[in-house]
Formats: sequence, C-alpha cells, structure tokens
Amino acid sequence: MNPCLNAMEARLTDLLHTGLDTGAVDSAADFRRLAERCEACGLHTGRALMERVSTLLDARAHTLDKQDAPLLEAIFQAEHYISLCRERWQEIEILNRWQRNRQDREEGDFT
Repeated sequence: MNPCLNAMEARLTDLLHTGLDTGAVDSAADFRRLAERCEACGLHTGRALMERVSTLLDARAHTLDKQDAPLLEAIFQAEHYISLCRERWQEIEILNRWQRNRQDREEGDFT
C-alpha cells in the first residue's frame, strides 16, 4: 500500500510542478494506470480519486476555457486522502509493534 501512496503523491506533485496543462492527455493516461494500481492495492477511494483527476485532465485537453478549480480541488482531495491513509497505516504499525513487544514480554515470563 505504501508504494502505491508514494506513487500517487509523486504523480500529483509532478502535475502541480509542471503545470496543470502540461501533457494533459498523457497525464490522464498515467492517472488511469495509477487508478488501476490503487484498485489492485485495495485503495478503492484512491482509485476513484485518480480516475477523477484523469477525467478532469481529459476534459481540459479538449477545451480552450480551462477551469483550474475542479482539478485543483481533486488534487487537494487526493493529497488529503493520502495523508489520512498514511496516518492510519502508521497507527496500525504502532499497534502491531506494541502487540509484538507485549507478546515477546509474555513469552519471556514463561521461560
């Protein structure tokens, strides 16, 4: 899951750094592939967010009147989702580590 979150964050950051219009058609295809990767990792909301970004990029490629707000909103929503996933992942790791340490201590009491 973490590599997928890293890929999502990197792709979104690239999109912001290079400008929202740069390679919109190619970027849209990249985000569609990323959506499939999210689904394979079990990140269903991540898939939906990456598909949303892809759809918005496709639409931007076919219009002269580019509206940045919808795409920026989708990007920031995706970034927030990534942050929440990482927080949850860290909580799970902390809990697992705590349980392993507790189990190790309990096993040590019987030896």
